[in-house]
Amino acid sequence: MSRLRYFLIALAVLLISILLPELPVISILLRTLDLSIYDTILEVHNAITYSEYKGVYDQICIVDIDEKSIKELGQFSSWPSLFFADLVNILSADEPIAIAFDVFFTESDSIQGYARERLRPEFEGLTANPDIIMDALSTDDSFAAAIENAGMVYLSMFNSDYPSYTGVLPDKLTAWKVQPKHFLQLKYPIPPIPQYTNSARGIGFANIEPDVSGKIHDYPLFLQYNNNAYLNFSMQICLDLLGVDQIKVNRNCQLLSGENIVSELPLSPDGLFYFKYYGQGGPDKTFRYISFSDVLFHRIPPGYFKDRLILVGTSAYGLKDSKITPLDNSFPGVELHSTFIRNVLEENYVRWVDSRILLIINILALTIMAIFIPRSKPFVSISVFLFISLLSIPAVYLLYVKESYIYNYNYTLVPWVLGFLAMFITQAHEQGKEKRMVRDAFEHYVSPEVIQEIMKEPEKLKAGGEKKYISIMYVDVRNFTSFCEQLTPSEITGFMNNYFNRATQTIITHRGTLDKYIGDAILALFGAPVTYPGFEENAVKSALAIRQIVLNIKEEYKDHPVLKNFRIGIGIATGEVIVGNIGSDRIFNYTGIGDKMNFGSRLEGLNKYYLTTIIIDEYTYRAVSNTVFCRKLDKVKVKGKLNPCEIYEIIDTLENMQNKPELISAYRKYETALDLMLAGQKNQAKTLLEEVLAILPSDEPSRIMLNRCEIIDWDTWDGSWQFESK
Repeated sequence: MSRLRYFLIALAVLLISILLPELPVISILLRTLDLSIYDTILEVHNAITYSEYKGVYDQICIVDIDEKSIKELGQFSSWPSLFFADLVNILSADEPIAIAFDVFFTESDSIQGYARERLRPEFEGLTANPDIIMDALSTDDSFAAAIENAGMVYLSMFNSDYPSYTGVLPDKLTAWKVQPKHFLQLKYPIPPIPQYTNSARGIGFANIEPDVSGKIHDYPLFLQYNNNAYLNFSMQICLDLLGVDQIKVNRNCQLLSGENIVSELPLSPDGLFYFKYYGQGGPDKTFRYISFSDVLFHRIPPGYFKDRLILVGTSAYGLKDSKITPLDNSFPGVELHSTFIRNVLEENYVRWVDSRILLIINILALTIMAIFIPRSKPFVSISVFLFISLLSIPAVYLLYVKESYIYNYNYTLVPWVLGFLAMFITQAHEQGKEKRMVRDAFEHYVSPEVIQEIMKEPEKLKAGGEKKYISIMYVDVRNFTSFCEQLTPSEITGFMNNYFNRATQTIITHRGTLDKYIGDAILALFGAPVTYPGFEENAVKSALAIRQIVLNIKEEYKDHPVLKNFRIGIGIATGEVIVGNIGSDRIFNYTGIGDKMNFGSRLEGLNKYYLTTIIIDEYTYRAVSNTVFCRKLDKVKVKGKLNPCEIYEIIDTLENMQNKPELISAYRKYETALDLMLAGQKNQAKTLLEEVLAILPSDEPSRIMLNRCEIIDWDTWDGSWQFESK
């Protein structure tokens, strides 16, 4: 039931993660967070790869109504249509692909109504008809004629929130039969004056609005008015250039010419098309900007605009057509349309990870959590969670950089965080209950000598301790996590109980005190609480006996596909520690604390590196060298210690080694090779190590030393090896 609880938590978290974004306020918060993550990716990518986009894109030119043009031509609001007529004539002479205006021509510059009546007296005394003069001052016809003669001019219109226009939409504004998931709702669309719309090649809107973050991330593919779908003028340009006559919207937006798909615009699950930004906006940063006045005054060489797409807009601050984007707080609006056109023509899109894949990832992540967290220590759970979380940052970044893929990051972030917190809290609660049960049952695993001493002196039940010179033995199972993953709970607990019973009995038989079980590890003390002569030798003999127990177990399980590989590592350190009932007044444990306790654990861990079974420190070696055959293994600096320590491998008792002269010789050659390495005699050391491997082909320490001969800096080496991990 305990394990099932975690899977139920995983299922609940998955459902909550799906339903949470449906809540209005939560939805806005999550959306804002999601866009912030996306913005960070764009900003980092732009900062790292700025040089990639440093070259200006010339295929799309922006004729800019800039500060220079306003200074030379006067206030923009007073510009006559004649300026634009001349611009179109000059540009069209170069035969560009298209000319598009991100400028609204919603008013005529002709003199009409009250203005005519007001000016008529000013022309008294002239022989010419005042109406003829005032008609000559109106240049709408000139601009309309220029548009019609060019034949490739696109005009834009806008949407107003105020009922300032009640007329009909222009005939050239195409309505598309699509039902998009996302669109902008138009209220009061305001087109250019009919004189211009009748002459233009195409007309579209120019609406691009910020989202909940206050920035512009997406381009509105569709705008709805009176149940019809319309397009922005930049989209209409793309459709004409690609020969598109049909649009289909499903998971993505398909552009078709006849029955053939010309291009497919990727859409988010919400039906949004995201801009693929090329960098910061502004004159000549990404796109080529050319001053309006430079074109008008023929400062640009003839033929410059040939086969280029031209957009007319403004970067002038006073005209207030700047937008906020993830990369720029003052991005010219006309460049948004340029960016979209470039995205479509180059098929350079921001793509979306399939939401079904994200669902599978969430299910797998929560399932792995439900399996892993109950079997892990809290520190391990937190470490793995943080490691994977940190690892996901470059993964998400590379997904965008390499493949241009993004997704709603909250789809995975929310279940990942909620799932871990829910399961970790559950684990902490359960482990608290388990610890209380273990404390109640601990007396069954404590050495009788500890119980006897407590019975003699009940005051020792209080927290406290004393310094003692003892031996500390750590015994740990190799690859225990792998065993747990491959065996059923009943199999692993049955097997481990068998092993623990035999190992514990061996420790107690050799007058050791079982300190605790640490998962699959055993911690035992020798020489505490009762001190006696020869406790160091008892610790080593206990280690040898446990090693033999493991060999016996392997023989018993030789046909088992998993347990036949059962292995352990043992570390023994001797020195002064504080032993006693450590803890609070009510909750404590008879144990030891001090540097030697930690060092014993480090020695046990070194077996993984040298592929040995029993490693002891030099103090233990001095006490047992007359009865136990050891070889000097190395001189090391373990994590947390500054001074190097000599370590030794327990081979066997001297008695058992008497009839094995070849092995004795091999191990002594190894020790001699260590001394030669310390003396800087590399070649002689290598020769001896190779001789050792000839006798003991699987001797990993010899291989390590041979490799070390090639990698160490002989000029600075102090004879020790530094270990950074535990």
